[in-house]
Amino acid sequence: MKGKKRNLEFYYLFFLSITAIAAIIYSVFWADQAVDYKALIQENISGVTSIEKIIGTKPAYKVEAAGGCYYAVCDSAMGYQSKVETMSIIDEKGMVEKVLVTKQGETPDFFERLYKQDYFNSFNGLSVKEPIYLGGASGYSGYLAGNQTTNYIDRISGSTVSSHAVAEAVNGGNLYLSRQIFNTAWTNPYDVFQLTWKELAMIVMYLIALAGVYVKKLVRIRIWVLLVSIGVLGLLINQFATANLLFSLIHLQIPGITNIKWYVLIAGSLGFIIFLGKNLYCAWICPFGAAQEFLNKVAGFKPLGISQPVIKKLKLVPSTILWVALILGTCLGNYGTLDYQPFGALFLLKATWVIWLMLPVFLFMSLFFNRFYCQFFCPVGFIYNLINRWRNKGVRTWKQIWNRWKNKKEEG
Repeated sequence: MKGKKRNLEFYYLFFLSITAIAAIIYSVFWADQAVDYKALIQENISGVTSIEKIIGTKPAYKVEAAGGCYYAVCDSAMGYQSKVETMSIIDEKGMVEKVLVTKQGETPDFFERLYKQDYFNSFNGLSVKEPIYLGGASGYSGYLAGNQTTNYIDRISGSTVSSHAVAEAVNGGNLYLSRQIFNTAWTNPYDVFQLTWKELAMIVMYLIALAGVYVKKLVRIRIWVLLVSIGVLGLLINQFATANLLFSLIHLQIPGITNIKWYVLIAGSLGFIIFLGKNLYCAWICPFGAAQEFLNKVAGFKPLGISQPVIKKLKLVPSTILWVALILGTCLGNYGTLDYQPFGALFLLKATWVIWLMLPVFLFMSLFFNRFYCQFFCPVGFIYNLINRWRNKGVRTWKQIWNRWKNKKEEG
């Protein structure tokens, strides 16, 4: 019996897969070159005469210069959708001279706010002998709250997650130097486990989605759960699964356990697929998918009569766009190209001009075609559905192998 004939679409997807895997391997093992910390130190401290690496677990250096003795230390923390690594330059009295960003893959629109509002200079003159708190960031670890101290910086409105990541990274490095060099130890507030209403709200939503698998009657309230998702995840918490976040997993950019929202968002949605074989995030939780579905139901317009051959061709769009973004990111060394999703435009009112142009198109088309963006553009949905298919196919194959082995054993 002849095998199933493979069409042009199969070979097209095969080409995308092979080249994408090659780009990912290249980005993991070759593209992500180590930062030349010593060169960076020389650029930012005048009259350097010697740089001596401090033996330990973090990149840390003792620097002799014409102006005296300095120390430099690097650490990182998870931001909005990538790890942010910083270098703190400290004087011999234990005061911050300068904070530099050595690595980051955040959304440019969000991270540029930190530069424009002079966020990094606000660290200058603060002490490494006590924590640097984060003012105005209620619900985040390291929040100033009622602590009576002048050792704090204010978060940048509209970029709180990135502000927090920088402050957390700086604190991690400062604590290391405080113990190693200045013989002072303190409790890092960024390592303190916190469970706020935001984390609890996300957990409840995921539990409802999980219950929907086993209690079929809950499907009737799914549209209301999606409506809550628009308000809670979209407008209040501003948490979305993005292609950049998923790609950061490949680079093992995993935050500390205090970042509960990240674990609920990413580990939870992937957990549904791995353990249940169901993409519940897209069906029950995604706020942008929810907004499209809600608009479609409220409008009640007749669906567009798109033929199946055309739909089949349109299904190739998500993989194509994702491939282009991945290849561009690898070539440019900046995976911000993966951030072409409209979540920020709709819920945060921040996005590139291209996304602002596309957002009304996506919303308008959703009036006539349920979840138009999800079906034909979303990289996260494409990745999750692909993993889900692989997982279910693997499980079926394993069961067939197991049953054949079991039958042979019983017969023998």
